[in-house]
Amino acid sequence: MSKQKPIAIFFMLLVSVLTLGCTDSGDDFNHAGLYGSWGMINFHEDHELDLVHSLVLNQDGSYQRSITYRDPESGDLVGYSHFQEGSFTLEGETIAFEAEKDLYIGNEAAWGNMDDLIEMEINSGGQPLSSTLEYREEGSKLAIITECNDVMSAMCVPDPVYSKIS
Repeated sequence: MSKQKPIAIFFMLLVSVLTLGCTDSGDDFNHAGLYGSWGMINFHEDHELDLVHSLVLNQDGSYQRSITYRDPESGDLVGYSHFQEGSFTLEGETIAFEAEKDLYIGNEAAWGNMDDLIEMEINSGGQPLSSTLEYREEGSKLAIITECNDVMSAMCVPDPVYSKIS
């Protein structure tokens, strides 16, 4: 009978250690390679230009996003379609973007200079846009996965997968 008591104690300790060791708080998600410049380039056949989606994440918690058209051979900037800047917060695998400035080109043109962009009103009472981060290909790719929002149909686009630039 005395042999069963140490076995029971050992078993309870083992279960406790395994339970505590398997909890995932999300705090250990490594963001060492997150900061810097990310981009997606797609050739836009109608304009014969590269459509470039850029995302810059700074260690101070600020970000800039832009959609630009660039010359496919030289990489020179032709014009902007969208520009956004603001702040972000990280919690484990979740990133929340809060726009402070949001500019877009009107319907008359596909692109323009930064001065041609129109400021979009930002809902100050709205919640930051939360997404899930997923690192791919050993950190050289970053997917930002956002749940589809039925109210904002623009949020139902495919999740972007950026490549690390710097």
